[in-house]
Amino acid sequence: MNVKTTDSESCKKSTMQTPTLPSLYFANDESKNEMTVKEQEQIKCPSLQVLPPELLHTCLTQYADWGDLAKLACVQSKWKNIVEDAAVFGGRDAMWELSMCLLHGDDRHDGVETKIVDDADVECKKNNRGLQKNESLAVKYLTRLSGVEVEFSSDEQETKGSILPSDALSTEQNKEADEAALLQLATCHLAGTGLAQPNPTTALHYLTAAYHLTRSVVSAHKLALIYEYPTQSNNLITIDVVAAFEWFKAAAENGHIASMAELALCYELGCGVDRSDDSALDWYTQAANAGHSASHYSVGEHYEEARGVRMDHEEACLWYYRAAVLGEEDGLGGLRRLEDVAR
Repeated sequence: MNVKTTDSESCKKSTMQTPTLPSLYFANDESKNEMTVKEQEQIKCPSLQVLPPELLHTCLTQYADWGDLAKLACVQSKWKNIVEDAAVFGGRDAMWELSMCLLHGDDRHDGVETKIVDDADVECKKNNRGLQKNESLAVKYLTRLSGVEVEFSSDEQETKGSILPSDALSTEQNKEADEAALLQLATCHLAGTGLAQPNPTTALHYLTAAYHLTRSVVSAHKLALIYEYPTQSNNLITIDVVAAFEWFKAAAENGHIASMAELALCYELGCGVDRSDDSALDWYTQAANAGHSASHYSVGEHYEEARGVRMDHEEACLWYYRAAVLGEEDGLGGLRRLEDVAR
């Protein structure tokens, strides 16, 4: 059985707000002598400068997007940092929004990121932020937002080997660390997005930092997938089924549904741990009760084949029926096999 990863996860709000700035941001604090001839000419004719700063602030912060602010930065030299100023003034949510717009450009992202995180069907929506794509700048903002400095050499990683949950960076949560930014940075470093080349070592450490500093079960699940499935890291990380098991276990014990199903599969197949039908059934049952559709079929299989529990075809049919109702084709197959009982 292939465990399906169907849960969705998002670490940021799906609704983006317009950028904000201090109310007197557009107040003219430059003397005429300090202004260029071009700027002085702008004042003589109808322009933004003739509007009261409060009115200008209200108009722009209620209707302008990041792309509008980027254009406004070209109007006057004193507004050249207006985009960054808006990101800083707006706090973490604003900096996240700006990072996503820069990262996706014409894709016009709205802040719900298919991160990171795993191969779940994460919801993606659209907006019209209209900011030109600049992946390298997005990575810089994400690094600033993450609240974590990762300095780790590839040679050190090769010597140390796989990272495990017990390799703790800190036993306490870090209020400055931002889970979503860390997860997105890991994705960028795995793919080389906004970078000269992929950096899997740094990606692993961003994920580890997210797990230890923000208690991110999403990062634990992603680390497990990376160590078990080569495609998750573009074949840059060596397979390590023991490390995968440990990360699935860490995520499952903290409520990650897809990891519960993956952990059950590890116990069922003896992948990274000794085989145990009892443990496999236990985790499949937990995953099924938490809403993982494919795990209903797996529980039914255990009852049908007396694995970790006495044989009970009636109970198996109940689990197969639940799987079928949730859209699992295997559930229908199980009901056909036990057709006499299912009637």
